[in-house]
Amino acid sequence: MHIVHTEADGGKGGQPLRIINESLGMLQRGHTVTILCPEEAPLNTLAREAGLTVVNLPLRRKNLSNLLQLRRWLVSHDVDVVNSHNSADTWLVALAALTLKNPPPLVRTRHASGKPRNNRTTRWLFAKACAHVVTTGEALRHQLVEIGVPLDHSTSVPSGVDTARFKPGDKQAARAHCGLSQHDFWLGVVSHLRPNKGHSVLLKALAAIDKPQIKLAIVGEGPHRATLEQEILTLGLQDRVVMAGHRSDPQAWFPAFDIALSPSHDMEGVPQGVLQSLASRIATIATDAGGTGDAVIDGKTGLLVAQQDAVALKNAILTLWQDEALRERLAQQGYDYLNSHFTRECMLRDMERVFTRAVEQAGR
Repeated sequence: MHIVHTEADGGKGGQPLRIINESLGMLQRGHTVTILCPEEAPLNTLAREAGLTVVNLPLRRKNLSNLLQLRRWLVSHDVDVVNSHNSADTWLVALAALTLKNPPPLVRTRHASGKPRNNRTTRWLFAKACAHVVTTGEALRHQLVEIGVPLDHSTSVPSGVDTARFKPGDKQAARAHCGLSQHDFWLGVVSHLRPNKGHSVLLKALAAIDKPQIKLAIVGEGPHRATLEQEILTLGLQDRVVMAGHRSDPQAWFPAFDIALSPSHDMEGVPQGVLQSLASRIATIATDAGGTGDAVIDGKTGLLVAQQDAVALKNAILTLWQDEALRERLAQQGYDYLNSHFTRECMLRDMERVFTRAVEQAGR
């Protein structure tokens, strides 16, 4: 198959990484992959660095000029299926398809958990223009049902984690590599620094725990960094929090943690940081944001708490701090569940099935 991904601009978070990871996997499976995106999109640089074929088209706005440029590209290339990732590019592909004699089927991947608009045009886009809709969590599928899209018109395919990269490691060696003290109890969060990722709530929870040996490593970079640094000073946590910044080796950090956390209240499917911590066999605490509950089953594969609740987060941390056997049990069960449901191979298998079905139903 020739699979074409379109993206208007998904920023620097998990969306472009999902597109790249999936594209590389499809190439390994013998397919041809092309990515269409604006030149200024972060995906453009990241995908080119990964060695993928990228064509720059203006897809950020729904206008006639952009529609015609996309249509010309589709007409001049043999495309089996288009996988769109943002609203603007989905509309452009859908409208272009109306003008083509034999258009490629359109599969829309929804990465965010914000509820789509409940109107006739949105229902047409998802239920009619799209051959199928992929979400990154089960909760996102049911949002589509609420606006009139049949449940069987969508499939949840979370972004699978690379278990050859994220895997259990030696805690002592990992702490030495990361520069973390050996004998403290380390909490860790790995994510982009944005307000809706919940770092501020986690800092409040840590400040309420009067145990200086419980410390926190924040791995990641983003626009919220200066705010977090000020909050650390205000809460008197400067001796208990490490701001590690962006790291090209996040897989080396997870084994250093006693507990990994995802305090997000973001609009997303299953966060990559959650899957990476499970793959690293680390006890995980997460909020019930978006599709997180698909992977973190409370009391079985981790602990799940309410969003933006510092008290609940504090209590969960203390529960695991006090109970090493529980930490080890949740870590092992989370690891086992991850390897049977959320690996990169699971994602590639399920996406290949979606694409194949869409192509067959289109009679291509």
